[in-house]
Amino acid sequence: MKTRQIEVPLPDHGHAVLSVPTPLTRELLQTLEQALTRTLARLRRSLSVDAVDPGLIEYASWLPERRQ
Repeated sequence: MKTRQIEVPLPDHGHAVLSVPTPLTRELLQTLEQALTRTLARLRRSLSVDAVDPGLIEYASWLPERRQ
């Protein structure tokens, strides 16, 4: 499987790089958008005031997403 890198500029913080499979179809892009939304929301929650230990943040990032 081939991949494509997408660079996302982060003003005043450089950029983030995302590797995505190719070909990048409309359906895959929609799936990627939904997955990124869930992943970033989970990361935001893990960065709450209570989660000050970097080890806890890393551990939380590896936990499976809870489905409701």
